[in-house]
Amino acid sequence: SVIDGDSEAVYSWRTKNILDISLSGSATTVRIAYTYYANERTVRTMHINRWRAFIMPVNCMMYVDGRIHENHHVYLHHSDATDWKTVSTPLSPVLSPQDMTVVGALNYDILADSPIEIGNHQTMTFESNGAKHEVALVAPYPLDIHWLTEQFTTIVETEAKLFGGLPYDRYVCMVQVGFNVYGGLEHSRSSVNLVDIATMTNPAKSGNLLALLCHEFFHTWNIKRIRPIEYGPFDYINECYSPMLWLAEGFTSYYDDLLSYRCGFMSRNEYIANIGNEHFGKLDRVPGRRAMNVRDASYLAWVKLYAQSPDGNNRHPSYYLKGGIITFLLELHIIATTNGTKRMDDVMRELWAMYLANPSVGLTEDDVFDAVERSTGCNVKAMMTGLLNGTDDIDYAPFLEPFGLVWNTDTMPDAPFTGITPKEDGGKLIISSLEDGMPGQLAGFGIDDEILAVNGIRCTTINGFAELISQSGIGNEAEILASCDGRIFTTQLSPVAKPNPSLSIASVLTESQRTLLDFWLNR
Repeated sequence: SVIDGDSEAVYSWRTKNILDISLSGSATTVRIAYTYYANERTVRTMHINRWRAFIMPVNCMMYVDGRIHENHHVYLHHSDATDWKTVSTPLSPVLSPQDMTVVGALNYDILADSPIEIGNHQTMTFESNGAKHEVALVAPYPLDIHWLTEQFTTIVETEAKLFGGLPYDRYVCMVQVGFNVYGGLEHSRSSVNLVDIATMTNPAKSGNLLALLCHEFFHTWNIKRIRPIEYGPFDYINECYSPMLWLAEGFTSYYDDLLSYRCGFMSRNEYIANIGNEHFGKLDRVPGRRAMNVRDASYLAWVKLYAQSPDGNNRHPSYYLKGGIITFLLELHIIATTNGTKRMDDVMRELWAMYLANPSVGLTEDDVFDAVERSTGCNVKAMMTGLLNGTDDIDYAPFLEPFGLVWNTDTMPDAPFTGITPKEDGGKLIISSLEDGMPGQLAGFGIDDEILAVNGIRCTTINGFAELISQSGIGNEAEILASCDGRIFTTQLSPVAKPNPSLSIASVLTESQRTLLDFWLNR
C-alpha cells in the first residue's frame, strides 16, 4: 500500500523494479508498506526464520530516484527484549527509541552495501590498526568464536601490512554456519561468509573457511575500491558488464591462498600442493577452458557463472579459477624478470595509490598493465592480453622453471575415471554432468540419463557405480544398461586412469632457483 499524507496515493508500476507515485495536494510524506518473502539462504539474498533474520538492504529497501545521496535511516522493530537481542551491521548506530533499533547511512549506496544480521548470535570485538572489528558468528549451536576471532585478527593484520593500513574505521565479519553450504560476498566495511559447520569443528577442514575469509577481506581493497571502470557509479536498474573480473576475482583468488600461507594457516609444501590440486588440477578438469576465454567469461557472468547449466563446465572457464592461475603466472613472471626484487605486492600497492588519488574513477585494462610496468618495470601487456584472450592450454613450464617448480600430469594406475558425475535421486542413479572428451561422453551418455546396471549388476548408488566400474578395470569395456527419456539402451564404457597431477619443488635446485623460490614464499 502507498499512503500519501492521510489517504491512499495513486501509484503504478513502470517496470518490474520501478514504482511511480503521484502526490496529491500539498502532501510532503509518502509511506510505502510492502511484504518481502525472505527464504533464500545465500550470501546475496535474504533469509528470515524463527531464529534470526539476515537482511540485504539492496534486495528489499527501495530508494527514491534523484535522492540516493541523502541520509538514510533504517528502523528495526524486533524482539530485542526477549528473543532477538543482537544486531550486527556495518551501518552506523543512531539514537534509538524504546523497543526499536535505528541504524543509518550517509547515502543509499552505503545502505545497499551493508548487510544486517539480527538474532541471538555470538559476537566478539577487537581493534587493529586503529579500526574496530566485530566478528558475528551465526550457528545452530555455540562454536569457538575465540578461535575464529584470533584467525580473523591475523588476517586483518596480514592484509593491512600489505596495503599499509585499513581503509575504514569499523568492520563486521559475518560467518554464517550451516550444513552443505558455501559462499562469500564482500562489502566495503563487512563481509558475509557462509560455510559448512565442519570448517568450524574439524581442524582438517578449517582451511576452506580461512581461505574464504582471506578472499573476502582482500576484496576490501580489490573490487570495493580498486575496481574495473564499469563498476561505478552504481546502477541499480541494469546489469553491469565488464571484461575485467579477472582483476576483481582472479587477483583475489590468487591472493586468498597466498595470504592463508602468509598467515601461517598452511605450510610451504601444503601451499604449493594446494596450487597444484585446487588451481592447476581443477582447471585441467574444465574442458570449457578451450571454448571460451577469461574476458568473455567475465562478460557473460550473468548468464554463465550465475545461471550455471549442467553443461557449463564444458562451455566456459571460471574467471575465479583461470583468472587466479593467470595472476599466479604474472607473479612468477614479475619475480623472475626483476631477479627477485619486485612482485605482485608492488602492483597492488600501486593500484591502491591510484585509487586513493582518484577514488571516483575505476580502472581500464591498460591502466592495470601500466600500473604493473610503473611498479615493477615489467611490460606485461602482450603477455597478459594473450593469456586473457587465449583458449589454448597454457604452457606452465617457462613460468615455473626459474623457481624449480615442476608440474606433473600423472595418473593413478589403479583408479578408473569415467568423466561422469552421478547423483542419487529417489532410488535412481542419474547423470548430473559429463566431461567432454572423457569415457562417459564418448560412450554416448547424456545429462539426466539413468544408469540401471553395470555388467549385468543392478546399480542405484554412487558408491555402487564406482565399485562396479573399478571391478571392470581401466581400459576394459564395461557394459552399461541405461535409460534415456524412458527408453532402455545399452552402451560400452571404457574407463581411463584417473588424472593425478601435482605441483612440486624439484629435488635439486640451482642457487638462482632457490633464491627466487624463497623470495616468492617469504613471509
